[in-house]
Formats: sequence, C-alpha cells, structure tokens
Amino acid sequence: MTAEVTSTQVHRPHPEHVVGTSLLYPHSRGFPGGVWTSGFVAAHAGQIRGYFDEPGLTTRCTVILSGSCSMSAGGKTYSFAASDLILANTLPESFTFENSAEFSALEIHIPTRLLDQMSMATPSGLAVRSVGVQDPVLRTARQLFSSLLVASRASFKTTPADALVGYGLAMTVVGYAFAQDKEHATRWTEDTAEGLNAAKQALLARFDHAPTINQLAALSGMSLTRFKELFRERFGCAPFALYQAHRMERACQLLQDHNVTETAMELGYSNVSHFSAAFQRSMVVHRGNGSV
Repeated sequence: MTAEVTSTQVHRPHPEHVVGTSLLYPHSRGFPGGVWTSGFVAAHAGQIRGYFDEPGLTTRCTVILSGSCSMSAGGKTYSFAASDLILANTLPESFTFENSAEFSALEIHIPTRLLDQMSMATPSGLAVRSVGVQDPVLRTARQLFSSLLVASRASFKTTPADALVGYGLAMTVVGYAFAQDKEHATRWTEDTAEGLNAAKQALLARFDHAPTINQLAALSGMSLTRFKELFRERFGCAPFALYQAHRMERACQLLQDHNVTETAMELGYSNVSHFSAAFQRSMVVHRGNGSV
C-alpha cells in the first residue's frame, strides 16, 4: 500500500517502536543551527507519495548507502544507486519515491540561512555523483548513519558531546558534498543524467535478456566511449556488472519460492550450471564486501 505524506511529516521524531520499520519512520535527529538528519532503513521494496512542503528553505544532502531508489517530481524521474551522493533543492510539488529491498540512506537537511552565513551557494535543482567505496564522504556518512541508529534506542542516553560529534559528522558530509571539482560539475548536465538514467532503466527492465552496449549508448544519446566512461562514473561499475548484480539479487528472491532450474530459466539461462556458477561468484563477492 502506498503512503501519502508531506516531506516534513517523514522527517520528524517518531516513537521508538516504529522507528526504522519503513521509509515513513526514519531514525531522525536534530542538531545545532537547524541541521536535521535522517537515517532511512527499508528491508522491503516500497513506495511513498507526497508533497514537498518546505521548498526554498532547505538543501538536501543524501547518500545512498545500500539498494537503489527512484524519485519522480516535476515530470521527471531520477534513479539512484548505492554510493550516490545527491544535493538538491526542492520545489513546492508532488513527488513519488520508490525503493528497492534492503535499502538504506542518510539524508541531511541544511537550512538555506546556514549556507548563506557560510557564503556557500545553494545548488540549483539536483546534482548527483557516484563516490568510491573508500571515499571519505561515504565513510563519514556511514559513521553518522550508525550513530543515528544507536541514538534512537531508548536505552542510549545522548549527551551534549554526542550532539557535537553528530553535528560535526553531518557538516563534514555536507562539506565533502559541496567540494566537488569544477570539471565534474561541468560534465554532469541534466541531459547527461537523464540519458544515463534512461539507459539504466532499460538495462534493468528485464533479467532474461540484456540490451547491447551499443543500444544503451544510443538510448543515452552519447557516443559509445563517452557512455561507458560516464556510466561507470555515475553508477560505479560497467553496465553488465550492474546488470549482473541486480540479476543475482533477483535470483535470491526467486530461489525463496522456486528451485534452481526454474530460477535459471526465469533469468534467461539456457544452462543451469552457468547460472549456478554465476550465482556462486556473486555470493563470494558479497561475502568479500561484508554484505552477507
């Protein structure tokens, strides 16, 4: 069932027994200067529809920590994946947000007046870039996310020092987000992002047959060389690697109710042993990354 909410309705303190149970009830905490942080956790895929009721007053800095999501607003749809860093100002409009299973994200709200005091220009529209696993912004975001989960427990008593540390982590994430270089900023136009998002959606539309790299490049409106370069920069890996990762995630879901042969056929494998080998490789990679 899809929930209908306002944006500020989600980002507010919630009773402990519901915090962390869905996107509607994130682990949230306020810090000095009007900075607000929320840690989202969703074990299952879901959808929220709502309305941005704080336009122009807040800049949102979001880091996708796991899973993937998409947001539709203003007649446009944006897709995001793990390790994406997003800066955005919102308009007074309706939105739809969809998340995958095993989704988590950190979102920091920074009042415009605070950015003005620091002589920092607020972003126009939406800017996104993918960061590496060892990037300090991702490490700091994970540290802040973990502290939010701990602080939401009734048994944990926060102190002024805890608030100061949390504020420092939040502002460090924001600082890294605003410190992107000019070269990156000029390369990521709105048309570029839309083209890559369209290619990604086509790539993940079905898992029994993948489009060719040439078809994806044509769909994005880029040359093959530029498409491959920017796709890797945007999503952190090559198109087939992303396709295969999502394909194996789908395999995990199918194997809960189907046998190996049925799952392999559903995913377009003509040879069950090929599917089994690919699935085993993906499990090894997940274990190596500490994902399972």
